[in-house]
Amino acid sequence: MRRALMPLLLGLAAGACNSYDPDLGAAPFRCGTSEPRCPLGYTCVAYSDTEQLCEVTGGGDDQGGPEPDAGAFACADDGELEPNNGTDQATNTFIPSVHDSYRLVGLSICPDNDEDYFLFVVDIAGKNLRADLRYQSARGQLILEVLNGDGAVISTAEAVAGMPDLLRADVPNLPQGTYFAKVRAPAGIQNNYDVEIVLSGG
Repeated sequence: MRRALMPLLLGLAAGACNSYDPDLGAAPFRCGTSEPRCPLGYTCVAYSDTEQLCEVTGGGDDQGGPEPDAGAFACADDGELEPNNGTDQATNTFIPSVHDSYRLVGLSICPDNDEDYFLFVVDIAGKNLRADLRYQSARGQLILEVLNGDGAVISTAEAVAGMPDLLRADVPNLPQGTYFAKVRAPAGIQNNYDVEIVLSGG
């Protein structure tokens, strides 16, 4: 996997911890409001109307090597979560033991046969799931699926109307049990993404 960005864990619930060092030398950071919106070697990537992040755009070095190509694609570095390529290796979201929502930014499906799994638990029957995946659809389609404890797909996220870079899976009234969110890509596609998992109700 080509390494470019450090994933930044954003706990949405109070008390959630951040296990990553937000070193701006490697991590994505917010774009400026005027040009140039990012330093040389970074590109401003819009994930939504309100979320725009500067991301590394190539492979230049700090020793006077060539500057990165602004049009080049760089896989985000989510190596601290790997391997999470199956249900037995899934990243634990600590839902609901620590919080009811979980978000990670700066992840990637690289190489194209990479698969990322995220584990969460429904402790009270009747809870509702919302799983969001944000990515740049122009770089290639990603797929977000919700799996039950046996690894069977129970829902596949769909594009939200008017928001082509957002996939969402809404699954109401879930029984108690263990579940997984799975992110993957068709053959030949590599892309970066953010994922958010939210449980409510019950």
